[in-house]
Amino acid sequence: MNQNLPQELDRESLNQLSKEELVEIIIEQSKVIRELQKIIYELQQEIERLKVSRDLDSSNSSKPPSGDIHKKSENK
Repeated sequence: MNQNLPQELDRESLNQLSKEELVEIIIEQSKVIRELQKIIYELQQEIERLKVSRDLDSSNSSKPPSGDIHKKSENK
């Protein structure tokens, strides 16, 4: 985030800023929010992939190792 922004965004600090500074804060926060949303989505996808992978892995189930071929081909 921009180093010129106040560390603490409390009401008193925000009231002392100009309109332009407030707009800049909002724009920067919007960028951070979009990036965090992207990261959350990617992590959710990874969790789902790991859940599926976990269910297909013979090392932690009663499934035979021959069923792991699907997993190995995905990692290439």
